[in-house]
Amino acid sequence: MTSETLNGGAPARDTARRARVNQLTRAAQWFAGIEDDPYGLVLRAGDEDPHPYEERVRALGPLYHSTLLDTWVTADPAVARQVLGDPVFEGPGPAGATGGGDPLPYRSPALTPDRADAARLGDLTAFGGPLLRAGGPASVERRTEAAARTLLAGLGPRFDLAEDFARPLVGRVLAAELGLPEAVHGDFVRHLSGCRHALDGLLCPQTHAASVAGEAAERSLAALLAEALPEAPPGAGAGAEAEAGAGAGAEVGADADRADADRADVLRAALALAVGCAEPTAVLLSHAVGRLLAEPGGRLAPAARPEGAAAAIASTLRDAPPVRLRTRTAREAVTLAGHELPAGAHVTVLVAAVARDPRAAADGPPPSLPADPYPGPGAHLVGAVARAALRVLAATRPGLRAAGAAVVRPRSPVLRAPALWPVAADPAYGTEEETLPCAS
Repeated sequence: MTSETLNGGAPARDTARRARVNQLTRAAQWFAGIEDDPYGLVLRAGDEDPHPYEERVRALGPLYHSTLLDTWVTADPAVARQVLGDPVFEGPGPAGATGGGDPLPYRSPALTPDRADAARLGDLTAFGGPLLRAGGPASVERRTEAAARTLLAGLGPRFDLAEDFARPLVGRVLAAELGLPEAVHGDFVRHLSGCRHALDGLLCPQTHAASVAGEAAERSLAALLAEALPEAPPGAGAGAEAEAGAGAGAEVGADADRADADRADVLRAALALAVGCAEPTAVLLSHAVGRLLAEPGGRLAPAARPEGAAAAIASTLRDAPPVRLRTRTAREAVTLAGHELPAGAHVTVLVAAVARDPRAAADGPPPSLPADPYPGPGAHLVGAVARAALRVLAATRPGLRAAGAAVVRPRSPVLRAPALWPVAADPAYGTEEETLPCAS
C-alpha cells in the first residue's frame, strides 16, 4: 500500500467513490420499490417471490418505463425477441460510448464486451474449435457423469446441494473442457466460485466487499487461464477421435484453429464462458432438484433415466430459468413497441415472465441461455452439464430430501441463486449407486 493510498490519494478516493456510487445505486433501487415501482420490487425481492411483480410489469403493457430507475422493462415475447436479437441492442453496458451513464461501477469485464469483441469471441467457442473440446453435448455429459460420481463419493449423507456439489462440479467440468491441467483445477474452481456474483452485478449492485472480492477473483482467474490454457484444445488428435466417434471429425484441424486464433481473444472467450456459464449451471441444477423434491412424493429417482433428467431440466429452464433478467443498452436511437428510445437507453427483459406467456409457448420463448454475453455454445454446455449431473445425483441418491429451508442469496434478482440448500439422504433409500445409463 502506497503513502498516496494511506493519505487519501487517488486510489483511495477512487475506491471511496466507487463504493459510494454502488451504495447509492442500490438505495435508488430500494427507494423505487418503496414507491411501488414493480421493476424496483423485482430488483430488491431477495427471498420474496418476484412472480407477482413481474406480472405487474406485464399488465402495464408491452414496454414499461421505470422512471425512477430510468430503465425500460418488458415481459412481452415479441418485444423480448427484438431486444435480444436486434444488434441495435447490445451487451449489458456500460453505455458511456453513447453518452449515457453507467450507474454500476463494478460490472464484470468478462461479461461486458464491446461490439467487436462480442462477435469475435462468439466465433471461438464452438465445440471442437479453438477453445472447447470436440464431441459436443454428449461428450460433455459423459465427462460430467464421471466427475459427479467422484465428487458424490466424497460427500456424506448430508451436504449443501449448491456449495458442496453443484458449484464445485461445474468448475471441475469447465476446467476439463478448457483443457486445463489437473494441477490447477482446484485453483480454477476456487477463483470461479469467487466470480459467482458477476451476473447479478450486471443489474443489482453487490455489497462493496463482494464486488471487490469478485474483481480480485476474476483477475486471478484471468491470470490462471493465461498461464495454464493450452495452445490447442484438449484431446486433439487420434485419441480424441476414438473417444468422440462420429463427432471426432470436428477435431481435425483443431490445433490449427487455435493456432490461428489470436491468443488474447481465446483467453477473453475462455474467461467469459467460465464466468458467464458456471453460476447459471449450478443454479439450474439446484433449481431442478428443488422442483423435483417439491413434487408429490418428492423423490429424484425418476430423473435417473436420461429422459427423466432431460424433462426436469427442460421444465426448469422454462418455468424457473437460471437467468431471469437480461439487460441490453440501445447503442443508437430506436423505436421499440411504439416508444422512441434514445441512444444509451437501458432495457431489461424479464425472461422468466416471458417464458410464462402463452404466446411465447406458441412461438418459442426468447433464450434464457446462453448466459454468456455473446452467441455461443453456452446453452448447450449448461444444459448438458445439468442433465448429466442430475442423472448421477438421482441414481446415487434416489431418496435425497430437503434437510432445511433453501435460502436465496441476497441481491440475486438475476439468478435467484441459492446461498444455502441443505439436503440429506433418506435412510430408507440408502446411498448405494444404481446402474446409470450412459448419455447417448
